[in-house]
Amino acid sequence: MNSISFKNLYLSSFLYYLLSLRLASIHAATFIVRNNCSYRSRQQPSLVVARNSNMVKNGVSTPTITLAAYGHEPIANLMQMGSENVRPETVMGLYTVYPKMGSTYRWNSEEPLDFFDISLLDGFNVSMEFRGTSSECTKEVIKCTADINGLCPTELRHSGGCYHPCAIFKNSQFCCYEGSSASASNCNPTAYSKSLKDLCPDVYTYPADHATSEFTCPHGTDYKVVFCPN
Repeated sequence: MNSISFKNLYLSSFLYYLLSLRLASIHAATFIVRNNCSYRSRQQPSLVVARNSNMVKNGVSTPTITLAAYGHEPIANLMQMGSENVRPETVMGLYTVYPKMGSTYRWNSEEPLDFFDISLLDGFNVSMEFRGTSSECTKEVIKCTADINGLCPTELRHSGGCYHPCAIFKNSQFCCYEGSSASASNCNPTAYSKSLKDLCPDVYTYPADHATSEFTCPHGTDYKVVFCPN
């Protein structure tokens, strides 16, 4: 069974966050996460790491790590977390805080690959860059650095960022409710998602945006994640 441990996670701006992930004897990955954002008070993003081991792909349980910047409330009690107390419910309640930019990293013991992405499905608050250190990654650097907050349509605007249309309209057109998963047959791009894709070509803009938004690196690759990259 895969296991994971977190070490030396610090929630403060302008410092590096070192996150060590140990996957049994299969491979280990190190994340260096930097927050360059200079926003103050309630716009100051905090780093949240959530472990979710319930994601299933092709019948195989796939452990998942989610990195997100929350721009509304400070997140406490997440320092120096051990694997024994990092569970989905540890931060699940915080997922009601929107809009937020998110990035997902997951691994599958059935494949020699790590999977990673950046997503706008929960909205946008700060820009992000996700970089793999291996030349064998399908794409070494993915990012969303466009001024989405400044270009956000009026109906999606929020004081802390820009909502994804699903959060506002709550219907199958934007949320892809139909079917057991978001596939091309029941989930299509919209005018909103196409506009977002033009601004940030690397990221998920609607739930079935897999082909151009999910990337891989070989097991053992280390990663650098930057909020508000220069």
